[in-house]
Amino acid sequence: MELSHFEKQELDKIARGLEEDDPRLATLMSLQDLRGHRWKRTQRGLLVALGGLGILLASLPLGSPPLGVLGFMMMGGGTYWATLLMDDSPLRRAPKNAENLPNTHEEMP
Repeated sequence: MELSHFEKQELDKIARGLEEDDPRLATLMSLQDLRGHRWKRTQRGLLVALGGLGILLASLPLGSPPLGVLGFMMMGGGTYWATLLMDDSPLRRAPKNAENLPNTHEEMP
């Protein structure tokens, strides 16, 4: 269902009002910022995971099990951190038959 011209104008007014009232919140809510934040988090997580792999591999010739455990934990933590926001998509599309689904938010009589 497409928005009417009037509804689009009203949404634009609300967006401009938000940007004027709280520019920091508007910046946080922008999609480009969200994508940049996700990419930075993914990069940092991968760097931590690769560092953990390096520590794990360095622990083998040194014969240090605690160092190996630390490297393994860093690998797991870095991978978790890199994939934390992977499925958090604000632009997820509704199913094609969304208009045929019952509205679960309506109150029952």
